[in-house]
Amino acid sequence: MKCSYQIGDLVHIPQSVDLINCTRGHDPQLTIPLRVEQTNSPQLGVIVAAPPTGAYVRVYCDGEEWSVKNSSVYKI
Repeated sequence: MKCSYQIGDLVHIPQSVDLINCTRGHDPQLTIPLRVEQTNSPQLGVIVAAPPTGAYVRVYCDGEEWSVKNSSVYKI
């Protein structure tokens, strides 16, 4: 899956989206998550890492970095 996001993009994260905290630079599909949370309300985030391929992007949201599925965030 090709990623259409770039570092610095502002994104909308809807309610009930899984935020995955895993080792930076590792794909959450290949590592054991350290923590998983679900958004209780819509959030704003900033893309901090966007691999050219893969199902996840890294987002800075609410004071922390998270891995989020590409299909769960929307560019503003």
